[in-house]
Amino acid sequence: MQNNFDTRWKVLALTLCVLALTGCINNLNPFINHTDYQIAGLDEDSDTRSYLENLVKERVAEPIPYDEGTEDFQRAELAQQTMLAEDLKKGLRAKGYYDARLEYVDNAEEPLSGTYQINRGAQYIVSALKVEPESAAELFNYEIIHEGDALEALQVLQAQKSLRDSIQKDSCYFSLKVDHAVELDRKNKSAILEYSAEIGQPAEFGPVTFEGQETVELPYLQKLSTWKEGDCFRQEKITALRTKLLESGLFVAADSVLPDAPDENGRVPVTIKLKERVHRTIKAGASYYTDEGPGILLGWEHRNILGQGEKLETELKLSSINQSLNADLTKPFFIRKDQSLTLSTAIRQQDTDAYEELALDLGAHIKRQFHKRLSGDVGVRFTFSEITDEDDTRTYGLVSFPVGLAFDNRDNQLDPHKGWYLTGGAEPFYDVLGESDPFTKLELGARTYLSISDKPDVVLALRANAGSIVGGATSNVPATERFYAGGGGSIRGFGYQQVGPFDSEGDPTGGRSMFTGSTELRYKITDTIGAVTFVDAGSVSESAVPDMDNFSIGAGAGLRYYTGFGPLRFDIAVPLNQKENLDRDYQFYISIGQAF
Repeated sequence: MQNNFDTRWKVLALTLCVLALTGCINNLNPFINHTDYQIAGLDEDSDTRSYLENLVKERVAEPIPYDEGTEDFQRAELAQQTMLAEDLKKGLRAKGYYDARLEYVDNAEEPLSGTYQINRGAQYIVSALKVEPESAAELFNYEIIHEGDALEALQVLQAQKSLRDSIQKDSCYFSLKVDHAVELDRKNKSAILEYSAEIGQPAEFGPVTFEGQETVELPYLQKLSTWKEGDCFRQEKITALRTKLLESGLFVAADSVLPDAPDENGRVPVTIKLKERVHRTIKAGASYYTDEGPGILLGWEHRNILGQGEKLETELKLSSINQSLNADLTKPFFIRKDQSLTLSTAIRQQDTDAYEELALDLGAHIKRQFHKRLSGDVGVRFTFSEITDEDDTRTYGLVSFPVGLAFDNRDNQLDPHKGWYLTGGAEPFYDVLGESDPFTKLELGARTYLSISDKPDVVLALRANAGSIVGGATSNVPATERFYAGGGGSIRGFGYQQVGPFDSEGDPTGGRSMFTGSTELRYKITDTIGAVTFVDAGSVSESAVPDMDNFSIGAGAGLRYYTGFGPLRFDIAVPLNQKENLDRDYQFYISIGQAF
């Protein structure tokens, strides 16, 4: 029975891989319209033609939700073509072509296809440029736009923003409004462009008052403020405070109230009206990996347990090979505004092919935010564990001092489309019970995401990880601290910990170095359905330097179902080499979130 079951899964895995790779999986979407709208008449103006073609792509990105040939489809097709014509006219005006003419010629043989013949006419130029008042004219950047330039919307708006920034710089105005007006001269194909600035009186910040909080204490709210009383008044600082309050997860609303004008001393009191949200959250998750079996995750979180934004997180994980209970208490604004302290404890039991472990962890670490994208942490950790490795049971008392840096400019942590996530860390270990030699664990990681196409949504995701253990022989490093690879989080297609050295009985032994890499192409078919194809590779070596000549390679495909809290993942992968010690020649993975 087991052989028949395995065979069916192998057939299903290979079938899904072929479907995803050939694009046949597009059939999951019943309404994928193939459009072929052309732009003609702009052969000598490639910039404008490219701009208009992008407008067309955005307009036709959403499919028409009716079957071709029906009256509903025909009405929707006509509406689409009419809206396209209006968009193209607006686009031509944005490029300065205010007298452009447009004619649509339909392709009667194919639906959703035709040609927009464009006669752009003359491009209007700026015949006169005025800036009022005179104090604003002195700050205007005439390099962005000046008399004689084409009247293009992008440059007009860039110059307006630049003027506002220049007036606001090193100033404390209570109000500031910068606008522009265009007066067309159709006879001479030109325009008078006029910028105006309404500048209020200088002002300083007065006291800030918070209203509506019930359990969140005032000292925490005051620490979130980005200004002190008497500082230069800036609207963007109030916006930044409101953003911080909402990002804390403690409030559903944070509205600012300002007076109509500064007081007699030129100061502006600020009132922030708050509405607290529920501070407790229960979470649950489930997964199924062929190499690890079913798994569940249960968690409870309190985001204001002591009244000043302290977060207590508890998490229970259960699977056939790993059971753990973790608790973390995080104190924000620890000594400094940009620093937090986390106290953690965990008890865990693991039973894998490589080792068996029963352990207790205690730790503390301080995290500092150096920049919006750059953070660092330093800490201390104590692990008391009993580990059985190759029929040898040892008890360890490991004290370590982890330090690390992280850079993160991803646009979305759950489903990124662009950006980088870079990590680096070092953790020296000392065994107070003397079972292990002192050693240091070094790790580097990099992920990047490239948006190849917005419509359709296509993302290329790349990942690389490297690690090395220095200062101790493999046999004197606890089995739980060695490097392993294989499984849904590293090299798919191989079982958990099944990449690297093996002992005489075919069990993984881990190594002192590791290198893994992944390439994944993600294609979003609809708003809720996506497909991926991927290749993972890597190696684990007994030496402290990764062996780059002995890679294990796995490949496969998968589906994604996008929800409000993140994508649901279903991947199937097969090993392409190094199959000698594998239990099966396919793996599948079901969980929440992207693979990386």
